[in-house]
Amino acid sequence: MDTKLYTIILAAGEGKRMKSDIPKVFHPIGGLPMIEYVLRRAIDLPSDKVIVVVGTGKEIIMDYVSKRYEDALFVHQDKQLGTADAVRCAAQELAGLDGDVLILNGDVPLIKHVLIKDFYDHYKASRASLGFMSATLNNPEGYGRVVKKAGKYAIVEENDADEKTKKVREINAGIYLASCKLLFKALERVKPSEVTGEYYLTDIIRIMQSLKKKVTNYHTDDADQVLGVNTRKALAHSESILNQRKLNRLMASGVTIFDPDSTYVEQDVVIGKDSIVYPNCFIMNGTKIGKRCIVWNGSIIKDSRINDGVEIKPYSVIEQSVVGKDAVIGPFARLRPETVLDDNVHIGNFVEIKKSSIGKGSKANHLSYLGDATIGSRVNVGAGTITCNYDGFKKHPTIIDDEAFIGSDAALVAPIRIGRGAIIGAASAITKDVPPGALGIERADQRIIEGYAMKRKSKLGGR
Repeated sequence: MDTKLYTIILAAGEGKRMKSDIPKVFHPIGGLPMIEYVLRRAIDLPSDKVIVVVGTGKEIIMDYVSKRYEDALFVHQDKQLGTADAVRCAAQELAGLDGDVLILNGDVPLIKHVLIKDFYDHYKASRASLGFMSATLNNPEGYGRVVKKAGKYAIVEENDADEKTKKVREINAGIYLASCKLLFKALERVKPSEVTGEYYLTDIIRIMQSLKKKVTNYHTDDADQVLGVNTRKALAHSESILNQRKLNRLMASGVTIFDPDSTYVEQDVVIGKDSIVYPNCFIMNGTKIGKRCIVWNGSIIKDSRINDGVEIKPYSVIEQSVVGKDAVIGPFARLRPETVLDDNVHIGNFVEIKKSSIGKGSKANHLSYLGDATIGSRVNVGAGTITCNYDGFKKHPTIIDDEAFIGSDAALVAPIRIGRGAIIGAASAITKDVPPGALGIERADQRIIEGYAMKRKSKLGGR
């Protein structure tokens, strides 16, 4: 870009119609606060300065933004006096600077980089002092209407519009480009609305024209990109659009999505080619899935790394875990945070693992709980095995070395170590370390009482 570009993001609104204690721009969409998408567009341009106007819930917004965009600047709109007043709050940060100002709204998460770039190119080519974006909606309720007359533009806000104007379907998108110096001169002339008492940013269009400055309009045919999120219904609508965009990108990159209408994948998820995602799956940010993986119906994956060739069977839950190549998980398995599985591990139905590592080729196929455990390679964990890791005060580790065999229904009372190649007899409660190659078994002697069943039946009156 030949000239400097400064971006102002308006993020001070209360969002009363959201009926929430959370700042409107902080409501999540695609697994990220909606303001995140607007910030990314500002950085993509790129902007020489990014200024975020904050008000309601400013501490939350500032904390989030400053951790991710350390160069972002913040200005405060302490009273909700309208959009023109919000932009005026940034005057001091831009005082005396040449260049252009891009004004974006923090509650418009669907806007794409290419649309803003096209708008900027149109603005520069027209040699205007002010540019504004518009779109046409089937239902324009709630938006300012674009009125054109005698080669000039005016924006009439919903609250100020008469019935004829309310029928106009072309709406103001609330996205502007302006000469930095002229913008703030125009803002000084904005008067409060007689109806609401607010200072409307849209008034700068009229003011610029009264100063004989050129105003240009850029109309986008993709109205979805400029939709504001002001209600929970609008949030859900935008979520649906964003999700379909994500799924379309995945399918274009070689991922099979069996049913896009019932599959949810958050925006920063990565999935490798030739992987398959079946219906009703929920894959959340922080997750990276490799090539040739299969994620079966109803699975939930959050903030995890799934390596190539993994099969995740139906209704499994994986959180903050790492799964090695060619592993098989589920059905109905749960991997809790800090679980690390090596290659070719099998974790079967109704197995729960927490804060444990399991070595290459090991198996726990049925109905087990493994917590705070370090398990070696080629270990077989029988059905119903439990690592008893909590003594009521603190957690203790269990170590199972390579090639050990844990019989069904074993209770391993931590802290404990099962040596390499050791065998644990079924239904044993093991409280002491078992040496390599040894058999660990703990059972009461079995007793046989002949005729007991008939005596009991007789005693109960034959029932």
